[in-house]
Amino acid sequence: MAEKIKPPRMKLKRRIKQNEIFKVKVRFDHPSFTGLGMVDENEELFNRAIPSTFIRNMLVYYDDELVSRFRTSSAIADNPLFTFKLKAVKEAPVKIVFIDDQGERWETSKDVKFRT
Repeated sequence: MAEKIKPPRMKLKRRIKQNEIFKVKVRFDHPSFTGLGMVDENEELFNRAIPSTFIRNMLVYYDDELVSRFRTSSAIADNPLFTFKLKAVKEAPVKIVFIDDQGERWETSKDVKFRT
């Protein structure tokens, strides 16, 4: 990919109660393109004009356990924002791993800390 893609950014509350359901937000500035386009102006057919680029998988780990997998297609928007909920069962990192259709990986991580 010609342009450098920055790592994803994750937000969650600073202090979370044990067994609380908390919200995770993760934003990833990644382009999404099907690769389809008009190759020949005289033909009304879409063909693979340039290589596609889109997020294929988003893996969510809580501690070292895979807790969720999101599988997306080329229909995903540019620079998506994902929001989902987890239950705070232990103080441990939440790690999000993105893999695009070219096999490139990006990840971000934040620690869940219980409120005292």
